[in-house]
Amino acid sequence: MLLPTPIFLLSYLLATGQNSDRTTGIGGRDGGVNLTTRRSKRRGRGSGRGGGRGYGRSSESGRSVGRKRYTREGTKKTNSVDILETRQEELSPLPPMTVPNVPRPFYFTCRHSYEHTLIDEIDRFARRNGGEVHAMSPYPGLVRVEDSDSILPTFYDPVYALQSMPQAVVVTAESIKSISKQILSALLGVGFDGDDEPTIIDQISQEQHNRLRSAERGCLSIHCLVPGMCKAQTKPVMQHRSDKVGEEMARMAKKMLPAARKLAMGENPSTRWLLQVMLQSPNIAVASLVECHEKGPGKNSFWPNYIHPLGLAKVDIVEKMPSSAYRKLMEGIECMSIAPKPNRTTVVDLGACPGGWTSVMRRLGCYVVAVDRSELDPVLMRDDMVEFIKGDAFTYEPNLAGDCWMISDVIAYPERCTELLRRWCEGRWASTMIVTMKFQGVEPDLDELDNAIQVVESLGYDCRVKHFFSNKNEVTFMVTEKDGNPLDLEVGSLGSKMYPVIL
Repeated sequence: MLLPTPIFLLSYLLATGQNSDRTTGIGGRDGGVNLTTRRSKRRGRGSGRGGGRGYGRSSESGRSVGRKRYTREGTKKTNSVDILETRQEELSPLPPMTVPNVPRPFYFTCRHSYEHTLIDEIDRFARRNGGEVHAMSPYPGLVRVEDSDSILPTFYDPVYALQSMPQAVVVTAESIKSISKQILSALLGVGFDGDDEPTIIDQISQEQHNRLRSAERGCLSIHCLVPGMCKAQTKPVMQHRSDKVGEEMARMAKKMLPAARKLAMGENPSTRWLLQVMLQSPNIAVASLVECHEKGPGKNSFWPNYIHPLGLAKVDIVEKMPSSAYRKLMEGIECMSIAPKPNRTTVVDLGACPGGWTSVMRRLGCYVVAVDRSELDPVLMRDDMVEFIKGDAFTYEPNLAGDCWMISDVIAYPERCTELLRRWCEGRWASTMIVTMKFQGVEPDLDELDNAIQVVESLGYDCRVKHFFSNKNEVTFMVTEKDGNPLDLEVGSLGSKMYPVIL
């Protein structure tokens, strides 16, 4: 058998190398083997969709059709994430840096497209209290309020606000560590020199620092935010960077504050502190630190909301529901932080058809009396724990023993909703009521809203009203007995966190 000569081998390699040029456009990089065939047998680095790194796809003409990293002018293309972050800066007027010992701005979040309604509500409150504020919306779902006359109380709770960031500071820095230091310096009145020795900066922040140092262990929560979260985006721009800032702040805070350290087994702090940080751009952050105010009736109902970042609770149900309106009820229960007592609470659902709210209460183990002129979903009509009464929601009078809740999502004029609440409060027919008030036209009737709140409170009930993320041109009334004994809702049993919490 004759062995091939070196000249023959060299000629063969050159020929196959030219052939590989025509096949792959690589110039014999793989020793003459057809790379197109090889790539079809593997899925790794250099292959995959878009050609990946390395080879890229090629056409029959030999021209590469894979993703290119450079423009025709030879400059490197901008990453899509960088484009989004740049666009985020261009779309929003960046806030000015705050100055120590002067009134600080407030930030509120709301359901996007209702920013002007929230601004009108805040302006209305300021005028009624003899002052004036300057409110504007830098992002969808975000409102900034300049309160130079200190009109707004720290725990001001507007109906159309999902979350509050009171007395915020605005800082700027380049790196994640520097931003974290600047935030803690501005909020706690301490600075960090080369030896990390604290230096007093601001009298207001120093007082806050002293209170937080004596706070209970494990009572501090940190929410890391970005503007895209205001629209409930699943992958908002800058979220990764914001999380890293939060992690760095948590590491620093644990060295100074027992409140930032983990709870011991079985401990449950009676007070809650919340540190919120929202990146306005990669290098500018808004931050707020406050001891949360207990709103009730549940033990975990606070303002600002320390459980759910931006006040957004994920309340989706995987199974098919009679209607999507169930989310409003679940947000209301989550906000109140109480639950009906399973197998002991009877729930009256006024205007129940097609049965979205009834389905939620059945999931919570309640017996439901559903009142409507039309029948419910067939599944609910066959449920032994659902009693359907064909009738008018506004004239129905219950004759029930034991604990009773009333819920209603009936379509009616605001005045009829006020009258419905009046009848049920005067009759003392329910310990807890969750009712939506729907408005006509474009703008809400804030005067009738105030009137309904006054009616409920004058009849001995506590009342809180919110425009939740699932609400449209309507608001949700949450009414409870002043001396009631409700069942506390276990955190995470109904609604889950839409975004992670650092501490």
